[in-house]
Amino acid sequence: MTPDAGRGPHCHGKPVGGGEFGPSDAGCLGLACCASLVVVDRSQAVVKKCQGATAVPGNRELGAVLRELRKARGMTLAAVARQAGCAESLISYVESGKRQLHPWLASKLDGIYQTGAVIASLLHGVDQEVENGQEGVASRDTVVVELPQGGVSMPLSRRELFTALGVGIAGGPLYRHFEQALDAVRIGDDTLKAFEDAYAGYQTAARTLPPSRLIDSLTGNVAVLDGLRRRAGAGVRPRYCHMQARYAETLSWLSEEAGDLTGAMYWIDRASQWAQAGDWNAMAAYGFVRRSMMVVSFSGDGKRAVDNASAVFAMTDVSPRIRGLAAKQMAFGHALAGDEANSNRALDDAMRLLSEDSREDDAVLGQRSVVNDDLFTIFQATCDVYLGRGERVVPVLEPRLPSLSSSSARTATITRAKLARAYANAGQPEEASRMSLAVLDDIERVGSLSARSELRRAVPVLSYWHGREDVQMVLDRLKPIV
Repeated sequence: MTPDAGRGPHCHGKPVGGGEFGPSDAGCLGLACCASLVVVDRSQAVVKKCQGATAVPGNRELGAVLRELRKARGMTLAAVARQAGCAESLISYVESGKRQLHPWLASKLDGIYQTGAVIASLLHGVDQEVENGQEGVASRDTVVVELPQGGVSMPLSRRELFTALGVGIAGGPLYRHFEQALDAVRIGDDTLKAFEDAYAGYQTAARTLPPSRLIDSLTGNVAVLDGLRRRAGAGVRPRYCHMQARYAETLSWLSEEAGDLTGAMYWIDRASQWAQAGDWNAMAAYGFVRRSMMVVSFSGDGKRAVDNASAVFAMTDVSPRIRGLAAKQMAFGHALAGDEANSNRALDDAMRLLSEDSREDDAVLGQRSVVNDDLFTIFQATCDVYLGRGERVVPVLEPRLPSLSSSSARTATITRAKLARAYANAGQPEEASRMSLAVLDDIERVGSLSARSELRRAVPVLSYWHGREDVQMVLDRLKPIV
């Protein structure tokens, strides 16, 4: 538990009172374990330091994340309520999105679930949506990084931060002030453990929440990790490099899911950079797998997808797991290019390599929200869909949707998009339209470029039935995507 996790909300030491069903004693909101980052509009003259006095509206997506965090730890509602010091009904209502999550409870849950300041950070994200009325505004270029261990909050130029992370050039006064403040942060196992706990929390949240709700908070952690890595001794520095690379890789696929190609490429380059600095060959090689995935998502160019993935096989000392993930991407690329024979060969290679034991340093890379048998089946079905098949894909994917939905809303949405295309390939426009409309609704909730790309590829086939009302409804909603 974080040092301040058991206290109620306050602002700069002054109590603001407890929330409904919660404690009324004063205390600290407790963002002590790890950094978070809050976006601030350029037009704002003053950074809002504390947002704990007013609760935000109930949020079903955030509630789903809290439910998953609790169940993953094998805790009952009663056990959580007992540790949080509130009624069991409050935890249940918050998880179902029927009641507001107050800042004091977010802080307590961070301590109970050992997620650093992830829940409090997600609450900040909801606050920003309520205040600004929109999500992921690209014009915001000032960010506020909260230092760990109860440190101060300070604004940074986003452009300056990205330049500093990329090439180490930062000369602005805000960044210099940030660097000076980092000198007071302790560097040790407890600090690194807090970032590891926070990372696990963000991974859970990413299965349900839109990428724009997570990207800035993760970026704030990377900024602090970068400063601590440069200050760490030689013995611990590689561990900071590895953690920083893992955050960057997650930021890459979140940026990809948000439709930000530039951001996705920036972060995969940073992941490779920090992996090489920490002698983590698996992550450096995985960067080429990620590039192949981005080609599939953004352009569907099968040959380029194969070209990026094949670079892994030219590298030395790459584990079977990473080579297996590269072979899977080659199978997808060949299928997109209409080359069934080479797709089958690459997929066979992928299945063989991925069945071998993983190394300790690469087990954290690649798809982790789906068990192996389902994952292999989805790989085969994906190749079949890309090759224009449908009849044998539908009975394979449809029964797996419930289990996928329970493990990852994002993965389930992408799989349903593939199923919609399979229905279209199989000549079933009614089922294709029904599934497509459901996927479009899910995309609005979770935000997924991968799912949008799968539906986009279904347009040429769906257009055969443009005279149908349900098909036309899908095509009209897909126009902005296409």
